[in-house]
Amino acid sequence: MIASPALLALREATASAHEALEVEARIEPRLADRATRAHAVQAFHRFHAGLEPVSHPLVAGLNIDVGGAFAPRSRADGIARDLGTLGVRVPAPARPVAPTTAGAALGWVYVAEGSMLGGRIIRRRLTAEGRDLDGLDFLDPYGEETGARWRAFMTLLDQACASGRATVEEIVQGGIDGFAFAHRTLQPQTQDVAA
Repeated sequence: MIASPALLALREATASAHEALEVEARIEPRLADRATRAHAVQAFHRFHAGLEPVSHPLVAGLNIDVGGAFAPRSRADGIARDLGTLGVRVPAPARPVAPTTAGAALGWVYVAEGSMLGGRIIRRRLTAEGRDLDGLDFLDPYGEETGARWRAFMTLLDQACASGRATVEEIVQGGIDGFAFAHRTLQPQTQDVAA
């Protein structure tokens, strides 16, 4: 699949934010370490439980309008199950400033959907290191369906732009805002720092 102008613009505009998130939030090391795992999974719940209600309805409406095959799915419920496995409480969602357009919501969902691709990589690396995966089912909720979901999302992105229901500028701003929300939400908290 050839990358669309919207995807290329998103990648370019969010590359430094994506890199900063990976480095500063220390996601993989926190999930690998049993001492910090539960707090890291709680942060993911706050992120998804905050993002989904403000972005999914806009994207679902866009999907219907342009005849797309992508339907946003909640990951917060699965993360809540993982928190139960870890024996910790489900935290309240983080409260982002909601996207105001369907295009911006697409940018937010780009951040969330892209995290699934990264989650599959993290699971593989933890498995290769011989680490347990207790409480980490949320990293790969769709298994082999992940690639097809990503391609369907890319199709929706292209269709939304082609139909005029979203602009590349709106999508890019949504991606920037979504990464900023992820950065604020997924940062290690004081109790989350490994000793």
